[in-house]
Formats: sequence, structure tokens, C-alpha cells
Amino acid sequence: MIPRRRLLHAAAASGLLLVPLSACADEPGGGLAASEEVLERATTTEATTTTSPPTTEATTTTTTTEPPPTVEVGPLASGSHGPRTEALQANLARLGFDPGEPDGRFGAKTTMAVWAFQALNGLPKDGVVTEEVEARIAEAPAIAMLRPDLGPTHTEVDLDRQVLLVWGDGQLELVTHVSTGSGVAYCEDGHCGDAVTPVGDYRYQRRIVGERHAPLGVLYDPVYFVGGIAVHGAPSVPAHPASHGCVRIPMHVSAYFQDLVVDGEPIAVFRGGTGPAAPVTPPSGPAEEAPAGSENGG
Repeated sequence: MIPRRRLLHAAAASGLLLVPLSACADEPGGGLAASEEVLERATTTEATTTTSPPTTEATTTTTTTEPPPTVEVGPLASGSHGPRTEALQANLARLGFDPGEPDGRFGAKTTMAVWAFQALNGLPKDGVVTEEVEARIAEAPAIAMLRPDLGPTHTEVDLDRQVLLVWGDGQLELVTHVSTGSGVAYCEDGHCGDAVTPVGDYRYQRRIVGERHAPLGVLYDPVYFVGGIAVHGAPSVPAHPASHGCVRIPMHVSAYFQDLVVDGEPIAVFRGGTGPAAPVTPPSGPAEEAPAGSENGG
């Protein structure tokens, strides 16, 4: 059975808009008045005909002037607002990225989607959409698998490009920017280790719905794939590796990520986008996502 979010994401990528129907549309009191009261008066005396003088009401015409459409000139970037940005968001969604609702507002969600596109295409990851990049996104073909050897259903994490791709039955379900291990040794609140996201071919093992308060911070809806290392939502997903070892994803993506993947499915962490990777030993020390009671990240 395909998870519900897979169906929703596929509909969004194809340009379909799913509109929920209200179950309360016909509730009492929600429509027009049921009846109008008509009063009739009858007299027992001689019939009297009363003619009311015609009344003339002044008709007021109000003219509303629509504001001119927003004209976006030059490159698009954070803060841009208008039809070009909305078209950009629609094109990113078509390719499998998640720039948020296509509302024509270039915010953090759209910026991270642009980062991922730029990274996959060897462009400077600056979040700025020049006219050349804009045209490239509009004309881009479907994205190909980086690791087709993993089969039709799997997750790919490219550490060099800081992107994550989810594939289901051969269909691309999500491409998102991520932030992985910084590669810097850390020692925080008595917890020390190396901030490394281990390279290797793994499988999703378990998950926690909601917040997980770990020794090194809060993880949102984590899905673990090796020891205490997980894909999880984080309020901060910068344009560079910055985690203690986990794969951070944007919060709006983590809200449905668990519906995209199933425990037991393959997830590969690699560099360069080609060829199977040899697994390495997970970093020592309590990772930021270590399960409750764990002292070694496992």
C-alpha cells in the first residue's frame, strides 16, 4: 500500500491541486433563511385601496481599481514576490522538490529547494535564481537516480551535494536539501564525539513520531538508519554540513517524511553520486539522535 503522503506528493508534482471537501457544508444555520414571513391584513369594513407613491432610491456605483500586477525584474531570490516566483515554485514541485505552497512568495522553503536544484546541477548554491537558472529549472528533464543499483524503492543521501532523494517504485517522490555531519569533533555538555555522517548502504530501522529530546538537541520525527544516526527535521538546515552526524531535513519536509519511507527500505549515504559505498564505523559518542537510555549512539 502506497503511503498517503506519496499519493499527495505525486499529485502536487503533477500539477494537480487537492482540495479538501467540508463535511459541514449543509449544517443547519449555514445557508439562506428557511422562509420569509408574509403578513396579510383583512378588514371587515369597506375595501380600501391604498396607492403608495413610488420611491426613488439613489444608486451608488463604486468602482474598484485593481492594483497593477507585481513585476519581478532581475534575478529571483529570498524576498521576491510575484508570478515569476509562483511559476518557479510550480516548476520545482514538478521536478520533485518541495518549495512549499506555490504562493508566489520566495521564502526559506523555496530557497532550500533552489539550493538542492543548484547542487544537483553543479551550480553555485547561493539561492539566487538568475534568468538563466530560471529557464533551466523550467526546462529541466526528470531527475535520474544516483544509485539505481539499490532498486526501485530507496533513499539516496549525497554528502558532497547535501541532497536527499526518496524513490518509491521507481518514481521520484522527494528531493530536498539536507545538512549532514560537520566533520568537526565536538564536546558539548560532557558528550564528545566526531560529527560525521557515516558513509554506507543501510536500511531504515525505527522511528519516533514527534519530538525526541536527545543529549545534543531536539530531533523532530526522526527515522534511524544506523546506530543513533537518523534523518530528522530541524529548525536549522544551513547551506553547509552542520549536524552532529544526523541528516537534517527542513521542518516542513519532516512533517510528512515518515509517510514516504518504510522501515526496512534501503538508504544509501555516499559521496559523488555514483557507485556503491563501503560502510564505515558510525561515530563514537552519544550522537544528537541517540535513543533514550543509550550511551553510545546505538
